[in-house]
Amino acid sequence: MRITLGDILSGRVRVIYRRPRRVLKETPEVAELRKAAKAYLPGRLRELAALHGFTVNQVRIKHNVSNWGSCSVKGNINLNLNLMRLPSDLQDYVMLHELCHLRYMNHGAEFHALLENVCPGHRELRRRLREYKLL
Repeated sequence: MRITLGDILSGRVRVIYRRPRRVLKETPEVAELRKAAKAYLPGRLRELAALHGFTVNQVRIKHNVSNWGSCSVKGNINLNLNLMRLPSDLQDYVMLHELCHLRYMNHGAEFHALLENVCPGHRELRRRLREYKLL
């Protein structure tokens, strides 16, 4: 079968490239971080949620390479186990950021107004968070 540029441009054929997934090694240090994160982060997230009137469905601990946390439309929140390496104010900032996504699944003005309400000075915390790198 021969595919032409016209086939692709017309939408009859789609070209999909998926980059290989980066898999992080589960070292003894990572295993300890995972254990500590599972013991602490879900409870702290639920404390913050109750304090600010959010409802969380599931909380999962991940070892992501590209984000500190994420939120789904189903109310599930994923937190990176590397949050355990951060100071507690930055941990809370990331969790509050994800909790705000339960109401606004974007980074628009309403989202930032809510985040400022629940986490005053969040812009400075965001700046500080950028100083840390995911491993």
